[in-house]
Amino acid sequence: MNPPPPSLLIGLFASGLFLAGSCMAEPAPVSHFYDEAGQRYLTLRSTSTSGVEVGIRWAADPGSTAAWMGQGTRKDNQVVFAALVDEGQDRGSYFIAKGGESKMEISFRPGQKMPQDPGILGIYRRVSDEKRLQLARKEFQAADDRLNAALKTASRMWPGADKPVAADWKTGWPALLSRWMKIAYQAPEPVKVKSNQPFASDKGDALPEKDVQYWLKLAQATALAYSFAQQAPGLGSAGAWDGEYDDGFGGHVSIRRAKDGRLRVNLSCTRVNENQGADLSGQISPDAVKSKNGESTAEAVFVEAEVPEDAKDITVSLKRAGGFLWVETKRKATPVGSLSWLDGIYRWSPVPME
Repeated sequence: MNPPPPSLLIGLFASGLFLAGSCMAEPAPVSHFYDEAGQRYLTLRSTSTSGVEVGIRWAADPGSTAAWMGQGTRKDNQVVFAALVDEGQDRGSYFIAKGGESKMEISFRPGQKMPQDPGILGIYRRVSDEKRLQLARKEFQAADDRLNAALKTASRMWPGADKPVAADWKTGWPALLSRWMKIAYQAPEPVKVKSNQPFASDKGDALPEKDVQYWLKLAQATALAYSFAQQAPGLGSAGAWDGEYDDGFGGHVSIRRAKDGRLRVNLSCTRVNENQGADLSGQISPDAVKSKNGESTAEAVFVEAEVPEDAKDITVSLKRAGGFLWVETKRKATPVGSLSWLDGIYRWSPVPME
């Protein structure tokens, strides 16, 4: 089945398998279903006596966050629902999810004119926790395979000056993934055994490798990686400093070179969520900007406001070559609670036309 049109992407399915409630006479708080042919996940979560949240995620592209979110009510063995939208907005088509323990079938509610969002229609079959874990592992592996294929293609097909970037990026990938997962994934609490039992201890069920969300977060991070690696570097830069740069993980750098040779640099990022962001700006003097053998380098100390005194000074080192920018930052101390970062390899794009 083809992926959903943009109108269906109501929001990011950031958690992987979404919210929702069941539609049986005595529903479980959360029920999971899967459409193997369409690689679609359906999750239902009970929110009240009759309220249900509906989430559908498409996984044909491994690690994808493409999702549709809805809300409705349950009566007997069916749920009537429509898209979850902001207050005052049109909810669009209404749907009926009908079924039981083994499967759910979603269809349009009869009598609607020009019904929308047909991409969520169809049959979804009940999936166990064990099967969900297996599918999540498989999805991560598919994303990892796509990343390796994209890097291999880049090392062969990118322009000569950019071919080595694929190997350089791959070397830094484990550290980048580790940084991302520290923010994106939170392990579940261990299951407690009753204290009156002999030799009571925590169960080992909370191991990340046994958690569906762990593998989905890995898959989603890897999807960002292969999306970055699949894009050819921007042409026409000739190694010039002026431009906009993105690292594929929420990091952005803007550089403009003044007539006297100074570089005006603005670095920013939002990693996973708004709480892990950073902004830094400064200027690099002309005598700190060097060029040799097709590479340009620049370095200066920037000052970050509103952080402890020992963390204010940040040494920013830049390298510019081909269609990419390398960023490295160093400081004497890291502010407490900060998990964001600005280091990495960023792809160049031209300065926007005004």
